Amino acid sequence: MGKNKKVTFKVSGMHCNGCSASIGKALSRLEGIEHAEADFQKGIADVAYNEKAIEKEKIIETIEDLGYKVEGES
Repeated sequence: MGKNKKVTFKVSGMHCNGCSASIGKALSRLEGIEHAEADFQKGIADVAYNEKAIEKEKIIETIEDLGYKVEGES
């Protein structure tokens, strides 16, 4: 098994719980994601993933494909 890693992304463009849920749901469908949860009030997405199964760039791309902007990591 690969190494599990946790990262918190700063995400802009979320306006409601529906936005947070959309991000969490989309990320949870990806292979290699252990846990994904977004919080629109804090403007963050917490993600735990397996580095051997998925690259961080794919996670960012998935969030941005939904129409949000990843501003970096916190």
